[in-house]
Formats: sequence, C-alpha cells, structure tokens
Amino acid sequence: MTTRPSGGTAPSLGDGSRATALIGIDLGSTSTKAALVEISSAREPVLRHVAHRVSARDVPGLLAGATEVTRACAEHADGPIAAVGIAAMAESGAAIDHAGLPLTGLVRWDAHVDRAHLDALLSSFPDLATDTGVPATTKPAAVALTALRSEQPQAFARMRHWAGAADLLTHALTGVRTTDHTLAGRTMMAGGRGEVWDAEVLAFLGIHPSVLPELRTPGAALPRTSTSALAFGLPAGIPVTVAGHDHIVGAWAAGVRAPGEAADSLGTAEAVVRVTDAADRRGAVAAGFAVGRTIDGAASTILGGSPACGALLAQWDQQHPDDRVHARLAELDAETWTPAAGMVLPYPSGRQCPAPRPDAALRIFPGSTDTTDDRVRSLLQSLVCHARWMRETTDALAGDAASTVTLLGSLAQRIPVWASLTAAAAGTTTTLRCTVSEPVAAGAALIAGVRAGVLADDVALPREPVAPAPRAHLDRIFRRFVATALADRAAPAAAPKGDTP
Repeated sequence: MTTRPSGGTAPSLGDGSRATALIGIDLGSTSTKAALVEISSAREPVLRHVAHRVSARDVPGLLAGATEVTRACAEHADGPIAAVGIAAMAESGAAIDHAGLPLTGLVRWDAHVDRAHLDALLSSFPDLATDTGVPATTKPAAVALTALRSEQPQAFARMRHWAGAADLLTHALTGVRTTDHTLAGRTMMAGGRGEVWDAEVLAFLGIHPSVLPELRTPGAALPRTSTSALAFGLPAGIPVTVAGHDHIVGAWAAGVRAPGEAADSLGTAEAVVRVTDAADRRGAVAAGFAVGRTIDGAASTILGGSPACGALLAQWDQQHPDDRVHARLAELDAETWTPAAGMVLPYPSGRQCPAPRPDAALRIFPGSTDTTDDRVRSLLQSLVCHARWMRETTDALAGDAASTVTLLGSLAQRIPVWASLTAAAAGTTTTLRCTVSEPVAAGAALIAGVRAGVLADDVALPREPVAPAPRAHLDRIFRRFVATALADRAAPAAAPKGDTP
C-alpha cells in the first residue's frame, strides 16, 4: 500500500529519470546528524551524505547545529528535496517566551531534577506512570515543568510555549509548533497513546493547552518550510514531519514494525524496542520500561534503555587508556571468541531496567587471568548479557518470545563481534543487522517521504543476517550475570583485584 501524495512538486518513487531526495535530521544526545537519502526506481535507500555536529545544550546552539548539518546535506543533493523528517531524543525541551526567545536552556533527559518535583506530581496523580506508560523518573516534561514552576516562577510566568527538541526545529523550519505521538507520549502529559494533552495534568501544572505543540497523528497534513528555511539551505514549500522519538524511529527504519519483532540500538546509550499487540503496561513501568506506540500507531512498543553502551566504552577509554578498548573490540573475531573469565556490572549511572536501581554502580570482577584482553572482553560480554536481560524482560511483558532482533547503530558495525555475541545470546531468535550507519537520521528521511506521499509505506533500510559466535557459551554466563546484578548491594566503583561474583 502507498500513501497519497500531499501535493507539491517532489519526484515520486518509480520516476526512473531521477531519484527521490530526502533529508532526515537526528537531534541526539551526543551529536546532531543529518542524512541525505536518495531512492530510485530500484526502491533501495542509499545514504548519499551524512553531516555531524556535537549536540548543544541550549536552544540557539541546537538550531545552529541543525542548520549546519541540514545545509551540508542540501548542498550535496542533485535535485530538489522532496521532504524533511526530524527525529529527536525524548524528554528534552525548553521554555519559550512570547517573542520566541528561550527562557531556559535545553532541559534534557539527563538533567538533574530534584525528585521532590516528581513526588509532588505523583501525589496528585498516583497512577500517572501506569496510565501513561512512562516510568516514574524525573525525566518527563511534566516533572520538568513542575520544577520550573517551583524553582523559576518568573520564567514560568513568562512562558508562552514549551517545546521539545524536534518541535523547536520544526518551528524554525515552518513557523508551526507541532509534535508527534511518540514524543508526546514520553511527557506524562498526553495519556497512554500520545494523541491528546491531558487537561487534568495541565491544570495541575497551571498551563493552557496552547502552551504545548499541536499533536498531529500519522497521516495528518504536514506543515511546509517557510522562507526561514533558506538559512538551512532549503526553499519554501517542502513538507516537514516530526518523525518521532529517535529509538522508535530507528526501529521502524530498520523494518521492526510488526508484533513479535525487536530492535536493539547500540549508540551512546542502548535501547531495546519490542513491538507487540499486548503490552503489560503496569508490569512494564514497574520494571523500568516505557510503553508507547509504533511510528504508524498500529501497535504498541515496549522500550528499555541503558545509558551504559558507547558512553561506558568512552568512560573506559578515559580511565583505562592502555586497554585501547575500541580498537581491541574491533579486532576481535567471532569465530575465535571464547568466554571471558571476568565480569563487569555495567552501571556507571544506575540501572534503569530491568529491576530499576538508581544506586547501582560500575563494578569490575577480574577473572583468574586478569589480562587486558580478558578485561576488555569481559566488558563486552557483560554489555551483551545486560541487553539479553532487557530483551527477555520485554518478551515476558509482551507475553511471547521475539521472532527477530535487529541490531542497529554505529557500534553494531564498528565492532562486528558485538552482533555475533548478540546472536549467540538470542538463541533461536533470528538476528539481523541494519547495514546503514545512521539509521535514525536515515529513518527520519524515510518517514518524511512516506508521510509526504512520495514513498511506499513498506520502504525500509537494508538488513543482513548475523551468525552467532560459535563458542560464546553465554547461557551459563548470562545466568551468573543476572544473579550477580540482583544480589549486588555494596556497589563500589570497582571490586578489589581477584574478587569473584
């Protein structure tokens, strides 16, 4: 099935004379990326250009970075841009005044917010986490706004808009303030489906619905670039869509869309996305997982995250530079992999899920042969075990085992053995790997093309099968890892040399 064109002069899929050119933007935690994606009559998405910039923590910096990377991609396009899509980190926004100027920096998901503000919100809405499918943490916008009202009352009084990262960029391109259900659903202000702002929660916060962006469902009319988009290298009149929450966009882009399918995204953080038609919402939020909806809204998603992925490797590089962790891991061969003797509890900033524990910490249990090689392999082996724990928990919450798991993200390509170990940990579940280096930005471009009516809705990024590491023997190691993680209470930064779990 294909979607109907929404108008305009964008080339259509199947026009053999030229490719359809699309731009996707990913406003991520570590970097802002834009991808120029072209699709010809062969229907195979091709990543023509990618531009990166380090992410900013203020609104002008966010928009400046997006301007730079979007212009870079536009300059590499051979023809007109058919549509623009924007994906973004969730639970990150800013207060804007009547003149359109920021009253705050970008209040990101990783900002420190006093838990007293969450407690104040939950005292009035004790079932809010279950009702919205969002775990009770200090990340959601509803908590950030509670904190703003309490700690910066003057700024709160002057606030005319609260806008998420994707909403800010959409407004800069089009002059329209809008968002989608996958991002709205993470605010604790839009119920369990992300389709309408919750009047009772807004009344508690003391804000009018007009303060928040318009919620547009999949298939709704798209705003178009205004003359302000010229600064981004784009002409007026191009359809723009908020593609959605970065992890959900990446999963959709890699073809993970039907109940029973799962995605495992390896980036600065790790995210597991399980698609289902029967999510246990109460059990999910209690276990630290979020329940939302797929990009098209047709099914539910169970999302679990861990900040200890690429970020932990970067931290390890700083603390153990002689380990050359990235280089050593990239050199490892799945065919010759043997189990590491040591173990690492990979929680430098707590454990979000499963069994949430904010005070969990990084622990290193050296093996009997405490060599650099074993230490580095123990780190990767433990990250793979934690990911399996997340995936198996989503299976339990969905009521059945996943049929496929698709790995995506730069680490899945830069460290090939990671995918092979994941396949070994997945057992009989088919393991695939997305072969595109920037699946979220590329996915935002594809979603834009679908919603603008220039691409068929079955378009997806290419994937390839992954063979398991033949001698990983992860079942016993996995059981020992989970038992150690659940039993650990002391949580020092590192265990004494020679400790065993």
